[in-house]
Amino acid sequence: MQHKRINFTFEIFLLSANLRVAITALPPLTNKIQSFFQLDSAQMGAVTTIPLLCFGFLSIFAGQLIKRMGTTFTLRLALVMLAVANLLRVYVSWGLFVGTVFVGAAITLLNVTLPTMIVEWHPEKSSFLNGVYTASINLFSALVGGIIVPLANHFSWQIAIQMFSIPAIIAFIGSLFLGRAQGPAASEQATVAASRNTAYPAAWRRRHVWLLAIFMGLQSFVFYTLVAWLPSIMMSHHSSATKAGWLVALFQIIGMPFSYFVPRAAHSRARLFKVNLAFAVGYLVGIGLMFTTSSATPVLVMISLLLGITTAATFSLSLSLITEISIDGADASSVGGLVQSVGYLLAASGPTIFGATRQLSHSWTVPLIVLLVVAIVTIIFGQIFIQSSQKVISK
Repeated sequence: MQHKRINFTFEIFLLSANLRVAITALPPLTNKIQSFFQLDSAQMGAVTTIPLLCFGFLSIFAGQLIKRMGTTFTLRLALVMLAVANLLRVYVSWGLFVGTVFVGAAITLLNVTLPTMIVEWHPEKSSFLNGVYTASINLFSALVGGIIVPLANHFSWQIAIQMFSIPAIIAFIGSLFLGRAQGPAASEQATVAASRNTAYPAAWRRRHVWLLAIFMGLQSFVFYTLVAWLPSIMMSHHSSATKAGWLVALFQIIGMPFSYFVPRAAHSRARLFKVNLAFAVGYLVGIGLMFTTSSATPVLVMISLLLGITTAATFSLSLSLITEISIDGADASSVGGLVQSVGYLLAASGPTIFGATRQLSHSWTVPLIVLLVVAIVTIIFGQIFIQSSQKVISK
């Protein structure tokens, strides 16, 4: 029955289309949504924060659900939940909030399920598949940012949002043709499981897992802070709203090729060290340039390029390392749940802390110092992780 199976890499690509679009589609439509539901800024802010909180609080439970119900069942459940929730959250205000909670829960399941699938189906291709799905996230996020407003203007914002149920439906259909996992045979899986139980403690007892969780959280803190505040920072450099929009679009799309290639460094500690050093340069120069008052376009473009590349690459590496340090599919669900739970809880606090610091200090200098410090600590934890993971990552 081989002819009935969908290409696994293509299915990963289809699944990746659902990991962010239901979230990134909302910010460009903020004014339309606020006007339709009569929401204030705080309520609208809650809508954008809910998915991150779901990622943080529910990721740890996603791993347990995968163990109990199986990877394929959890995958299909998440896709159905995402498609239905996305269809229902555009009619009444309470539906917007409840639907967004279910969207966040569904994407949380997908976030944890994808690394588990890669380890179960094709562990030998983990670097390649990690690159595919993290690059695809950037691709679809950038695509949505470019088409959502024209779609909303041509049809309506409700129809535009509901259109993003289509990728979930397509991915669900694709999952029906996945076949069985192509990983180790049952006897080999039993041997690996027995080895894990004796030689590898639970995920929360492993030092390098916690280090990866903190690294994931800190880099996400920087990324989501920039997503929320980069337009305002650019306008503080005397950019027009249109110019700031183009610079933010550049920030989002430039990281796509790096998201694909960087996971290939995860197999080697020597390469990881070099990549982490490159991250340090990207953060220091990119954030450092924001301290200037220059309104020169080349400077602003450089900020977008450096921070876009660095944040995309650190995110991609964080996800790929989940599969790299996991022993098998069951372990990947535990490690992924813990890493993403801690990571996104830290990330959710980023935009709020930056905004509060900006309001208290009445300047951009203090919040940028906070962001720079977090970026430096990210690099430090990355280096500590590399040193501590010598037993699971080759030299």
